[in-house]
Amino acid sequence: MTNVMDEELNQQQIKQIQELEQLRNNLEMMEDTKPGRKGWIVVLIIFIISLCAFFAFKAGAQSLTFADRNIERRALLKGDTDGDGHISRVEADSVKSLILTQYRTDMFEVSTYEDLALFPNLEKLWLGESKLDTVDLSKNWNLKYVYIESDNVKVIILAVGCTPKLAYPMHSGEIIVRRIKNPDAPGAMFFQY
Repeated sequence: MTNVMDEELNQQQIKQIQELEQLRNNLEMMEDTKPGRKGWIVVLIIFIISLCAFFAFKAGAQSLTFADRNIERRALLKGDTDGDGHISRVEADSVKSLILTQYRTDMFEVSTYEDLALFPNLEKLWLGESKLDTVDLSKNWNLKYVYIESDNVKVIILAVGCTPKLAYPMHSGEIIVRRIKNPDAPGAMFFQY
């Protein structure tokens, strides 16, 4: 009887020894797969690059700030492609036409035209009533057509090389067109024709 018990005890001990050896082998394998100093540097570089890419994407998606609420409303109708209620830089760059005239019961008046500079790829622009006498379109290099409804507009500033068709059928006087070089171009100087 003692021999049977001794044999069972030996088998249990052998089994425990085998389990301990297996556990030690597993621990050795885990130590071998841990990244060394170079591995941690690679992981850190990948993390930093991912972080930069994330913030670069977020910066491109930031919404623009408008000085005139009415221009912002019309821009939202035309260019808010993602439906978030804001115009991003990418959305503003995709706007090709903007109508700032009164339409049926939508009565409004533009208080400043400075927001038009946010739309560099604008090709067609309709300007409605405003008390402003000068419209600076020098940042809108791609303009092909400008319709002016306001009788108060006396001066339009365009970029050199930008030659849109100007239409002002309801205007009682002449409109002076001034041209300036693109102030963002290297070595650009302002001048008038």
